[in-house]
Amino acid sequence: MGDHVIELVDGHSFMVALKNAVEIKWSGILNAMKDSQQVGVVVLSDGHIAWAVSNSQTENFASFLERIGMLPKDKLDEVVLKYRSLGKSKKLGVLLEETGLITHATLRECLKAHVSAAISSMMDDPEITLQASGGEMAVDTSLIFLFSEVFPASEDQVFFENSLISRVQPDSVGKKEEPLPEERNVLQELAALPGYLYSVVSSSEGNLLACHVADGVTVDAKQQLPSLLVWLGASSLSSNELKMGKVLFEFIQSEQGSLFVHIVDAESSYFLAVACDENAKLGVVRHKMSELLPEVRKLTEMQ
Repeated sequence: MGDHVIELVDGHSFMVALKNAVEIKWSGILNAMKDSQQVGVVVLSDGHIAWAVSNSQTENFASFLERIGMLPKDKLDEVVLKYRSLGKSKKLGVLLEETGLITHATLRECLKAHVSAAISSMMDDPEITLQASGGEMAVDTSLIFLFSEVFPASEDQVFFENSLISRVQPDSVGKKEEPLPEERNVLQELAALPGYLYSVVSSSEGNLLACHVADGVTVDAKQQLPSLLVWLGASSLSSNELKMGKVLFEFIQSEQGSLFVHIVDAESSYFLAVACDENAKLGVVRHKMSELLPEVRKLTEMQ
């Protein structure tokens, strides 16, 4: 390990040292130290963030996935048991993908949220410094992040972690869930769109107001909400980094379809989301969503 790395990292405050290591595209482990005790770790690969964990985090990655509703506890326990039986020779995320419990894209967004939370818990403590230890790490290059992707701007981190991810509120435990209207006239109008699959109206806190699924489509729109919120939360953080303000419209296209999200307005936490197959036309879908926003806004104002 070169002297320049030691000079730029060792003994410096957490954020200064981390930014320096990222800037010189360093690879290795950064040990977070406080009062001569290790309180966290950040792993870098060519200046990209590959992993981070902090002692102040109250849950590991597996527990995090369970809490945000990504995986049922029984299935997760099975994978964790296999992970331990293999002597941790395979990463937990790889096993989750292999068993089909989570997609690679969703895994990446969840991992990014967990890493961002770790960095957030250490970045503001002036007593935490970093110490570099050399050696490149074996990492999955599709699961590493730019510094800007995981650097939490304080208000957005609270929004992302507490509102988007933690959609299950503590006071909801033990309460009987009220039946959710499966179809609303406002959403039924979307069924005429080419390639339409399903649509939802929800808040960024996970308060699902309405959902509608096209005839013949076998998908539980309510179960798609956690992944949707993760993606929307990541977009919110990115837009802040780009100094572009709040995200008002999002569109993502994949091999098998497209997902469209329209925020009700700049002051609202509610949004309309529409999923379509590969036959969707961006202009047509966006125009129809814009037409329906006044009706969606009325629905949200009833809450």
